[in-house]
Amino acid sequence: MKLTIYLAYDGSINADWVARYALNMAANGQDFQIILIHILDYIYSPDKIAKKIEAIEAESVVRGIRMTSRILPLQKNVFYSLLQAIPAGGESLCVCGARIFSRNKGFLAGTISEKLLRRKQFNVMAIRVVKPGILGTPSELLFPLSGHPRGFQAAMSFFMLLAPEVERLHLLRIMLVSSLWFQYMPVTIVQSLKTKGYSYVNGVLKEIRQQLGENNIYLDAKVVLSDDWAKEILIHASNTRAQMILMGASDRNLPSRYFYGNKIEQILRRSPCDVGIYRKI
Repeated sequence: MKLTIYLAYDGSINADWVARYALNMAANGQDFQIILIHILDYIYSPDKIAKKIEAIEAESVVRGIRMTSRILPLQKNVFYSLLQAIPAGGESLCVCGARIFSRNKGFLAGTISEKLLRRKQFNVMAIRVVKPGILGTPSELLFPLSGHPRGFQAAMSFFMLLAPEVERLHLLRIMLVSSLWFQYMPVTIVQSLKTKGYSYVNGVLKEIRQQLGENNIYLDAKVVLSDDWAKEILIHASNTRAQMILMGASDRNLPSRYFYGNKIEQILRRSPCDVGIYRKI
């Protein structure tokens, strides 16, 4: 599928870090192009924005990446302006950022990125960069699995954008159980749930191997039972020394204004590595 990557660029240092991911995704794909979009909100001076965009364009030329830039006037607000600028549909991927610091607002809650994820007008990947030193090329990738009936189908396209740089892929299937029952579960039920989990994971591994072909990535899979999936993801990210956590978003797990107890916000706040939150339409 021909994919166009739309980089929502606000001119911040965080946007520069996110731009690294967008450039690498375009370089990893076949016939992909980047369209950098900056909405003139005048938080940064137009001259500063122009110089920063020139630097990104220069890098894209060196790397042989097709890229164009669009500096557009503000219409109503930045969110609305981006919706007008990015074509709806599955051939568009908007790459955007989360907050660097929460400032008691959350890292994703209330941001333009969160609104884009909720809108479901085009594919979106919102990235919180914790380790700018990896330059948007995570070699250790942690992929929590939600147990979606379609398996890895929705996630595959996002994984493949990063796959050429990945050396080790860690799949984590968390079987969520009630906190009231968690400590007292019979061994037979524990084993039954783990068997079910590994059956799902093995199906995903088969999908990934078929897609990767000759790409020699080390694949690791683990199934755990837990009453707190965010905690397990953070523990596993630390244990595997992951450089990025890549996870799907839904209306149910996206943060709202009541973000302190939200699981995605907990992961964004405490993650030892970069986090990518994606949503495929």
